[in-house]
Amino acid sequence: MKISEERPWVVLVDDEAEVLSALLRCLRNEPYEVLTTCLPERALRWVHCFDVAAVVSDQRMPGLAGTEFLDRVSSSSPFTARILLTAYPSDPAMVSGLRRSAQCMIAKPWDEFLLRRTLKDFVSGHASAAAGGGR
Repeated sequence: MKISEERPWVVLVDDEAEVLSALLRCLRNEPYEVLTTCLPERALRWVHCFDVAAVVSDQRMPGLAGTEFLDRVSSSSPFTARILLTAYPSDPAMVSGLRRSAQCMIAKPWDEFLLRRTLKDFVSGHASAAAGGGR
């Protein structure tokens, strides 16, 4: 995989390949290197090894809930922005985990403008933290 060192990295995690394809289409003209995976463990390795600006994760995935995954991302890389996608925004189990693990939640089906705007804000915040020595 050839990745630019000059553009911010965004990681998308969802257990449905169709959702990942739709997210990629939404972000195709954005100034990010976008990595996708159905495997949260793979995304955790990327976050641990590289300077990932933002992670967007589905909540309901087999084996590892999105809130738990994002909690691990936060522990490994506190300056990586964490966005949770969910089709069940009022699920009580998810809401309690959301407060400690994600910086924001976007409901499925997502609004493309809102997703792009949210990522832009978080990625620029990541760049500022990195420039200030936070990374």
